[in-house]
Amino acid sequence: MNRRMRIASARGLVLLAVLGGGALAAPACGARTGLEVPPIPPTPPIPPTPPCVITTMPPGTTLSACEAGTTTVSGTVYDPAGKRPLYNVVVYAPSSTPDPIAPGASCDACGGVYTGNPLATTLTDADGRFTLSGVPAGANVPLVLQVGKWRRQLVLPSVVACQDNPQPDHSLTLPRNHTEGDLPSIAVSTGGADTLECMFLRVGIDAAEYGGGADGAGRIHVFQGSGGHGGPGGPGGAHTAPNTAPGGPSSSQALWDSAADLRRFDMVFLSCEGAETANMNQQALFDYAAAGGRVFASHFHYAWFDSGPFGQANLATWTPHGNSIGDIDAQIVTTVPGGQPFPQGVALAHWLASNGALVGGELPIVAARHNADVGPMNTASQAWLVADPSAPAPGATQYFTFNTPLGAAPADQCGQVVYTDLHVGAASGDQPSLPVPEECADVDLSPQEAALEFVLFNLSSCVTAPGQTPAPPPACVRPDAPDGG
Repeated sequence: MNRRMRIASARGLVLLAVLGGGALAAPACGARTGLEVPPIPPTPPIPPTPPCVITTMPPGTTLSACEAGTTTVSGTVYDPAGKRPLYNVVVYAPSSTPDPIAPGASCDACGGVYTGNPLATTLTDADGRFTLSGVPAGANVPLVLQVGKWRRQLVLPSVVACQDNPQPDHSLTLPRNHTEGDLPSIAVSTGGADTLECMFLRVGIDAAEYGGGADGAGRIHVFQGSGGHGGPGGPGGAHTAPNTAPGGPSSSQALWDSAADLRRFDMVFLSCEGAETANMNQQALFDYAAAGGRVFASHFHYAWFDSGPFGQANLATWTPHGNSIGDIDAQIVTTVPGGQPFPQGVALAHWLASNGALVGGELPIVAARHNADVGPMNTASQAWLVADPSAPAPGATQYFTFNTPLGAAPADQCGQVVYTDLHVGAASGDQPSLPVPEECADVDLSPQEAALEFVLFNLSSCVTAPGQTPAPPPACVRPDAPDGG
């Protein structure tokens, strides 16, 4: 018995029995990603407990003992449009078919969504690149690309043992629709002063995924918010909130009317209404976020957070009303309040620069606002973008996040909220008088929308404390796996 098998035996792990050539179903590997892995005492060095043991392999594949080199697969993962590489995507080789993904918010452990008893796992870097080691060799090798509930399952025609197997560039993308793969169930509340809903189309999601209300077949569920004060559209203006044709229901009556209605969705996007949010149910959104929901709110939706249950958490220093500060440049925050590195901020800065969104190292923003200031006293919040010293309000926070449930230990937090003090669609030329998504201009992402794309997929991923480097979910263990295979 080798050392790995002795560890498994000593810790009471159960081998999966094989019946009729197939393995009995096993729980998904691991309770969470690295955040919940207990620290390993320095003396004596004890490896972490393997999360599970696999006794079967995908048909037609083997784990090869390599005298030189290792069996790897490498490549770059792109967004659904195939244009921009994505950071922090989990890439893994499953040993069995991954489980279906259930829609709706839940406070599950991070590792629970990466099913199929992975044989090998890794994460993409800020350039979208990865190298996956310990991959089975042979024909028709399964490969999964996944971040949260975005998932695409692929089959590699051939993997050659004991060498790297690079994949053609732009061949690895997240799905454009729910028949190509899995997408999260996303609710969008439209608004009278922004076109946040158009961002999904520009990152490559098919127009057929849009539909009015909760019951559409697609994954982008549109609800109509308020039109604010009326008047012309465009940056800083307000108009009747866009809607689909046939129209979706009112946000206040069918989306945030209750936590139960919100929990039908994995993610909720709140587009600026042109005035403080009308007919809020602050407790419902608070409960949704605490239950593992993911929320993105722009500009006047600060009204959810500066009072009520969120307001008790001292998330930011809030200044009400429109507070336009015009077109500015913003700096990317790369440290946490104590001065330690902020890994996701470092990755955002690199990613924006690599994708041509920065000018002189800063992000140009059209129609910025100043409603939030996040400082060291706002301990639950992490700033991502702040106005540079030349702006009318230097240091004004343009993006910040906080994890939920508020006040819980980091290992127990499973939801996240993003607040942005800018109009995401202000630089895109959309036509909100048209139905959703026909209103959306056929243009590439503006720099401020590019920042949102990064935040969108980060919001989908496992919740990580701001100073913590993201870690891949644990791989399962094969008792007969060769050390170099």
